[in-house]
Amino acid sequence: MIPPTSIDGTDITGATIDGTDVQEITVDGDVVFSATPAGPFDITAFTVQTSLNTQDSEPRGMAWNNDGTRLYEVGFSGGINQYDVSTPYDVSTATFDTDLTTQDFQTAGIQFNDDGTRLYEVGFTSDKIYQYILSTPFDIATGSFDTSISTQETQSRGIAWNNDGTRLYEAGAFTEKIYQSNLTTPYDITTASFSVSINSQDTNPVGIAWNNDGTRLYEIGQAADKIYESNLTTPYDITTASFSVSINTEDSTPTGIAWNDDGTRLYEVGQSAGKIFQYTL
Repeated sequence: MIPPTSIDGTDITGATIDGTDVQEITVDGDVVFSATPAGPFDITAFTVQTSLNTQDSEPRGMAWNNDGTRLYEVGFSGGINQYDVSTPYDVSTATFDTDLTTQDFQTAGIQFNDDGTRLYEVGFTSDKIYQYILSTPFDIATGSFDTSISTQETQSRGIAWNNDGTRLYEAGAFTEKIYQSNLTTPYDITTASFSVSINSQDTNPVGIAWNNDGTRLYEIGQAADKIYESNLTTPYDITTASFSVSINTEDSTPTGIAWNDDGTRLYEVGQSAGKIFQYTL
């Protein structure tokens, strides 16, 4: 038989793919189209769905609690802002709840530990990472400053953790590097010691994030206004990272990046628009 040139009106003439076919369309046993379907954490498969106007006029970083019912945002205007989210991980359902005064008046990034009992702030002007203790997990209203350490360089921006708090990562805008530090006590920044660094993909890296198993590293950069994806042969070991692909950002001055829990939603912090953009798979 002669395979058709279209299916339900979609032209498939000349459709090809290199590599392993994992999705096929067949007619009477003949393969007429094949493609590799997009999956979680694949940045090339995402499109902007919605956005949230931030409390801070110059937002620089964001984070989630463990179930997506609370969103946190920070920026150069001061304060960490906490939102309640009625539909988990959907920024369009976020409403402002409360805020916490930061240690640095220009904060460039935030992260939590695994259970929400510790909060971390990157101070752009002081070149420090501050650690807070929260008496109620993920409720910043119960946060109190605990201790701080110096960043690996001036102008450090975003930070990220590995899966068990034994490695801390910094995006360094001044030296164009990503730094990895090892911790002897998980999530206790006072036990961190510098391990290694790699060159960033962008000449002005401002944020980093991981997929859920440490085999993909994501970097967002202001020089090219792109989100970069790198693959790692050894999970969470940045020395094994190799560049894979990049996409353009939605904002002309991107400042932060984050994922939801299963890699079906990607978030970009945009300073120019004063928004958090939500991409959906």
